[in-house]
Amino acid sequence: MQKIPYIGKWISGLYRIGQSFFDHHLGTYSLGSGNGYYACLTFLYQQEGVTQDTISKHVAIDKTTIARAIMKLESLGYIERHVDRLDRRANQVYLTEKGRSFQPILESTLTQWTTSLTRGFTPEEIQMTYILLEKMTQNALLIKENLNSQEKSSQK
Repeated sequence: MQKIPYIGKWISGLYRIGQSFFDHHLGTYSLGSGNGYYACLTFLYQQEGVTQDTISKHVAIDKTTIARAIMKLESLGYIERHVDRLDRRANQVYLTEKGRSFQPILESTLTQWTTSLTRGFTPEEIQMTYILLEKMTQNALLIKENLNSQEKSSQK
């Protein structure tokens, strides 16, 4: 029987090197490899006026990490929060002018990272990479849901 290699080794390596890449390219903006910053901003570039909970669900990052990212982005002047008129317990998140002007910088950096990772790939390989990574993410989310359900069951 052929031994299946541990895929986490490669994912972990990509993550660590990516953190260094983003620290190098975005550190001068006080947005190095922080947790959730890019996910929040890229989501807000597509849709503003949403709650932190909505961002958390759409980018598949836990609420606590998103809350910290939102606080940091707000303190740096990239976003602002306004109390939701319908639910005064919730805040709607909006980009500031500084946040909007940062979009080309962030998108260029993300594109540079992606282009660097897929150097030498055919267009078909690039497309297949996205498909496979998306499937892996969906599988990981199912695992996470299952673990959360097990934890809740054991706490009862």
